[in-house]
Amino acid sequence: MSTRLIARDKFWILACSLVFFEVVISLTIPHSHALTAAGDLNQCVLLAVVLICVVVNVKNSDPRARLFWILVSLACALWLSAQILWTYYEVFLRREVPNPSAADVILFLHLVPLMGALAMRPHLDRDEHTAKLGVLDFALLVTWWLYLFLFLAVPWQYIWPDPDQYGRAFDFVYCLEHLVFLICAGAAWYGSSGAWKTIYGHLLGAGLLYALASIGANVAIDFGKYYTGSVYDAPLVVAMAWFAAVGLMARKLTQRADPPKGLARQRDLLIPGLAMFSLLSLPAMAAWAVYVSQAPAAVRGFRLMLTLVAMLVMGGLAWIKQYRLGKELAHSNRELREDSFTDLLTGARNRRFLANTIQVDVRHVMRAYSPAAAASQNKRNRDLIFYVIDADTFKEVNDGHGHDVGDKLLVEIARRISSAIRHSDALVRWGGDEFLVVSRYTDREQAVSLPTRILNSLGREPIELEGGVRIRCTCSIGWAVFPWFVLEPGAVSYEDILRLADQALYEAKKAGRNQAVGMVPLHQSPTEAIPSGAGKSKRFSEQLSARMITTPGPAREGVAAAAAKAASASQRS
Repeated sequence: MSTRLIARDKFWILACSLVFFEVVISLTIPHSHALTAAGDLNQCVLLAVVLICVVVNVKNSDPRARLFWILVSLACALWLSAQILWTYYEVFLRREVPNPSAADVILFLHLVPLMGALAMRPHLDRDEHTAKLGVLDFALLVTWWLYLFLFLAVPWQYIWPDPDQYGRAFDFVYCLEHLVFLICAGAAWYGSSGAWKTIYGHLLGAGLLYALASIGANVAIDFGKYYTGSVYDAPLVVAMAWFAAVGLMARKLTQRADPPKGLARQRDLLIPGLAMFSLLSLPAMAAWAVYVSQAPAAVRGFRLMLTLVAMLVMGGLAWIKQYRLGKELAHSNRELREDSFTDLLTGARNRRFLANTIQVDVRHVMRAYSPAAAASQNKRNRDLIFYVIDADTFKEVNDGHGHDVGDKLLVEIARRISSAIRHSDALVRWGGDEFLVVSRYTDREQAVSLPTRILNSLGREPIELEGGVRIRCTCSIGWAVFPWFVLEPGAVSYEDILRLADQALYEAKKAGRNQAVGMVPLHQSPTEAIPSGAGKSKRFSEQLSARMITTPGPAREGVAAAAAKAASASQRS
């Protein structure tokens, strides 16, 4: 920690020394090549220090803060690039920088990443999807600012060269850019708190001083009074040192994002609104260029063509944004649907899922048993089987170990059941410690295989939970098939089959638990099944002429095997 503090102090001392050196040479050395070289090189070194002080914050762990400092670093890198190009002309080529100059576009664009950094608003906690869409909005704004510079200034540089017109156009767009940046910084400062409010406040102060200094220097250039190393550079290098101070200060602060509150949520619409405004402003700019502007025909033609190209580029970016918005909306809807159909504790489906999907499964079964389908050769895997599963002695686990252990046990029960069923089957938490498996595209002749797998998965090995708790858990299963009558599949509803499965579960519990009991029909049509005069006092399974199939659990299988082995030994003796 102490080493970092010393390094930070060294950078601050270096920045202050460079500012002091600039002020001294501007007041003591007359206009000469030596003054120009000293001033240019001094500003290059100072901007390099600014870049280093800002880049070190990119290591910030928060993704939004990291993106903020990446954009600020990009702005400083562009600023340094423009200064290096300026130094190349004045120091190494020993001639005045051309007016207009190719470096002007770099100097103009270096403020756009700063505006983009403020537009990211890292002091507000927003999700990753919103950040991705914000990048597209930033791309739209960058394109618009570049278009504005090319529209107003570049025609007087290349299409119809006129230094005076170029100087006035450049000053106008440069002043407008500084003004927008200051508005963004002021809005960010006003709507933030804590460490970010401090960072935004110093960015606002440094940006204001930089705007005044750079605009003053540009005006002096237009009047032929500016030269590198003059007093116009003194406030400029102070602004540079202030930007370095912002980077050094940020390393000491805890840059924590806060959830958006109140109007802050509404302000999130500001950047998308500005991006849309920039797109809609293009036709107005083209109309002005054609019908209002008094510029030469070559300039008007260039501006019209430029506007058409900008409309294509920005329209493409807007289409990409809309496409991604559509994908994000579809993704969010899928997630909401999954959440609404999922039990939060066990991860199994819930009753809502069954209510929303069961009719599709029932219609599929009805089609499979229709006369047209019955004539086909494939008569397998047409059934729908409901398995109601209840954990044995779950209440004792809750009472003996607490509800936390009971919840963890339920999660493990759901996991083991899920591992025993097929991917096409649906596991539903039916309520409490009761689960329902809806087995689709299956065959009633193979119905006993699934409860056998579930009984073995749950009862053969004890369940180990956190804290060294080992619980041997078994279950009871009741099941029934749909359709009940294969010749008239619509005669008994799936709700009645669920009642049969629940009744079968009751039989499994009554018979001693740790087993599965299934209800299957004795007849193929209702006319054969329900005897005449069947009263309401008869049980539902008796009214439908059902027979029961019992499948023992793993412990019962062991007892039965031992008894059979003993009987065989006694017979041999």
